Amino acid sequence: MIWGAFMSLAYVGIAYLVLFTPALIRYNENNDRGNDQNLLIRVVFGVIMLAYGILRGYRTCKSATGGVMQDNE
Repeated sequence: MIWGAFMSLAYVGIAYLVLFTPALIRYNENNDRGNDQNLLIRVVFGVIMLAYGILRGYRTCKSATGGVMQDNE
């Protein structure tokens, strides 16, 4: 359970890194910061990583509760 929670946080962290920081930006030949050549790839990859991290966190939480997640109604 701890490993699953850690990995889901890692996937969400990678998605944040890809989407919102300039760490993985490859600039064009003129090194122009306003022109990111890989913007579409970064957005698609970041959204996939975010969705997988959320899904993995949900599955980890579901398995930790014994497969039964109930509302408090």
